[in-house]
Amino acid sequence: MGKIYLQMYSFMDGTMNDSRENLRLAAEMGYDGVELFGPLLAIPAEELKSLLDEYHLEPISMHAPTSDMVEQLIPLANALDMKFIGIGMETMLNDDAVHAFAGKLNRLGKACAENGLTLTYHNHTQEFLPCEDKKVIDILIEETDPKYVSFELDAGWCAAAGFDPLALVEQYSGRIKLIHVKESDRVIGPQQPIDFGSVPKDEKGMPVLPEELKRQMEEIDKTNCVAGKGLVDWKVLKETADRHGCQAYIVEREYAPEGKRLEYLQADLDYYRTQI
Repeated sequence: MGKIYLQMYSFMDGTMNDSRENLRLAAEMGYDGVELFGPLLAIPAEELKSLLDEYHLEPISMHAPTSDMVEQLIPLANALDMKFIGIGMETMLNDDAVHAFAGKLNRLGKACAENGLTLTYHNHTQEFLPCEDKKVIDILIEETDPKYVSFELDAGWCAAAGFDPLALVEQYSGRIKLIHVKESDRVIGPQQPIDFGSVPKDEKGMPVLPEELKRQMEEIDKTNCVAGKGLVDWKVLKETADRHGCQAYIVEREYAPEGKRLEYLQADLDYYRTQI
């Protein structure tokens, strides 16, 4: 069986706010490495490298808070001997925005490649919305240069959107370098992107979402079910993705019942050790 990494966003349930402690917990559970996110990126590079070394965690990738921050995070990625640097989400409100973002990915990807890094883009369900006579994800893959841009397939969100992650891996052989290992227990269809730029912000700059939208998002997150109870056949996907150039498998958890986040993350690892 291969290595299993943990996306550190998985700790973002509002209670586990000590980033350094979360690294210790990831190691204690038995994860082989991590994909860095958010508060961890504010830790000085030398200290962060020391923590990762202490806990024997391989930092396979990171998610830049926004696409505009990718280039400024290149030195940190290099200091940590990282292979990938990723964009977790981009708001694309129309077809023109999709084409424009593909161009931006090419520019950022070239800058990353010049510094020994591979840029990835991570999907949610919105990338399976139609764009002209294709899907958003098709445009992003087809209009980006394989030398500079790769993709991180969130298999759970792909399945929740109503599409087969196995077919996507086969269709775009060699383009999907990372896979987010996430369960979704039902099809909800592609969701419309949220224009966070127009949402009011609080004093910390965080978006203040309408209560109805928050409830909708929480219900969507709840599709992230218990490991092994979702729509994806992980053994088959792993075997296929390996043949088509995938290099790492990264667990991400969006939802767990209150007070059970660590329990679920441990159960995730224990189950996927039998599959991946």
